[in-house]
Amino acid sequence: MTQDNFNNRLPEHESWNYILRVIEDETIFFKTKLARILSNDFEKSHLGNLEIFQYRFLKMDEQVILVRHELREFQDMLRRNGRGTAASEAITVLRNTLELKIDKLQESFDSLASDFRMYMHSFPRD
Repeated sequence: MTQDNFNNRLPEHESWNYILRVIEDETIFFKTKLARILSNDFEKSHLGNLEIFQYRFLKMDEQVILVRHELREFQDMLRRNGRGTAASEAITVLRNTLELKIDKLQESFDSLASDFRMYMHSFPRD
C-alpha cells in the first residue's frame, strides 16, 4: 500500500473515529440522565429497568474502547506496512472486519438509544 493509499484511507479513519466519539458522547449523556434519576426519588419498581440500562451503557463503553483499540492497531498497520501483497491482504481483511464491527456497534447503540428514549418518554415525571 502506498502513501497515497494511506492518505485515501484517512477520511475513513476520521469518520470511524467520529462515529466512536458520537457514541461515546451520547452514552455519557444518557448515563448522566440516568444518574440524575437514580439520585432523586423515583418509584422503586423502576429500579430493575434502570439497572439494565446502566449495564447496557457500561457494555457500550467497553465495546467502544475495544473497537477504538482495534482502529488504532489498523492505523499503525497501515503506517508500518506501506508495501507488499501480504500486507495489503491483511490490511484489507482487518479493514473489512473493522467496518463490520463499527456498523454493528452503531446498530447496537441506535437500538440502545431508542430503547432508552422510549423508556424515558414513558417514565413518570414529578
